Amino acid sequence: MESLWTTLGVVAVVVIVVLVLVALFLVVKLVRKHRQVHQPDTPVPTKAAYWISLAYTVFPFDLLPDPVYFDDIVVLTSGLVFVSRSLTKKTRDDRGAE
Repeated sequence: MESLWTTLGVVAVVVIVVLVLVALFLVVKLVRKHRQVHQPDTPVPTKAAYWISLAYTVFPFDLLPDPVYFDDIVVLTSGLVFVSRSLTKKTRDDRGAE
């Protein structure tokens, strides 16, 4: 029985480490979009999604307790997808206007 608890503990630590690494990867991806997001012609909803995604991850107030980073990953992924699609659409619209 003790080996079961040891195994479960190791699995839990590995899962937490993987979730933290995924969350950090997503934060880096959003931070790299910083220059694009802060252009004067970037839509306000794109800027809001960018900042809300980062703020939710950094602030200690979460929907789930902090050892569970699933909610942070969902918010970061959603923000990254929204920002990326919005910036792609803006780029496409800018090219069409030329």
